[in-house]
Amino acid sequence: MTLANATPFAALAAPLAAPDARDVVVAVVKGTFRRSARGRLLLADAQTEVRAGDIAFFPDASDSSIRYPADVCVAKHGTDVVIVGEAISTRPVQVLDVAARVRERTVSLRVHGERVYYRGAVGVAVGPSAPFERKPIVWERAYGGTTRDKSAVERRNPVGRGFARIAAELVDTPAPQIEDPAHPITSASERPDPAGFGAIGPHWSPRAELAGTFDEAWRRTRMPFMPIDFDVRHNNVAPPSLQFDPPLRAQDPIALMGMTTDGVWTIELPVMPVCLHGLYSDGRRVTVRPAVDTVLLEPLREEVQLSMRHAFPLGRGARMLREIRVDTDG
Repeated sequence: MTLANATPFAALAAPLAAPDARDVVVAVVKGTFRRSARGRLLLADAQTEVRAGDIAFFPDASDSSIRYPADVCVAKHGTDVVIVGEAISTRPVQVLDVAARVRERTVSLRVHGERVYYRGAVGVAVGPSAPFERKPIVWERAYGGTTRDKSAVERRNPVGRGFARIAAELVDTPAPQIEDPAHPITSASERPDPAGFGAIGPHWSPRAELAGTFDEAWRRTRMPFMPIDFDVRHNNVAPPSLQFDPPLRAQDPIALMGMTTDGVWTIELPVMPVCLHGLYSDGRRVTVRPAVDTVLLEPLREEVQLSMRHAFPLGRGARMLREIRVDTDG
């Protein structure tokens, strides 16, 4: 099977097993765009390759959040929006609110300077925030983590801070710096939803639960394929608050606040006119126009990556897929 790419975008054809155990070839197309000084998105001279695997934020750490998620999977539900960025102030502040507005939805975070837990009059409390001008928005600075003896883990964010079996264990340790403004973290007894804009790992909750039930029945009847109750939303990497259905489309507006020195960073999604043709040995042609299912925003690099995909059945014999062509449509 060959891949013929007649577009300026990056493309990859990957053989995979679909959730229903069929053999498919997934064509993934990714466009990289640069934001101009006026906020327009222009096709970048260098196109980022399709990523076969996740790229960690901290490669040397024993566990790390994801900086750039993998592009390869069979399908997604709606559109993921993933933001790789920092909270930025033009002067020292102790607290800064940042936000992402996509279509009519606004998702806000509150970012603090370094702060620690201390033993207060009525329990273990969160101390004051130190001044800062820039803070990376990473899951390592949000609520979550693993106990010191590794016996328990906060599955919603295994790499965070503030999780312990006993509050006293947190005294003099770093407290979460990133939180939901509607649910501020003030003490070690709180167990809030981790807050962030980055990709979440496949073994994190809620993605892990959407993979299905890996029980004895699965081992007997399905292994190595995905369980019968696999949910395609397992493939979505964005936090639930940044997943959009129906999928995002060209001209949908996106604004980021508090993540550049200009304060507000705005774009409209560009047209990405991609047409995929699956050509089979018996002469059949299957043509699709996939929707954008992943938007990765990196405001400090003035860069936007848009990805889309379609899974073509591999087929057999005279009905086997022999070529996928990637063309521009119109």
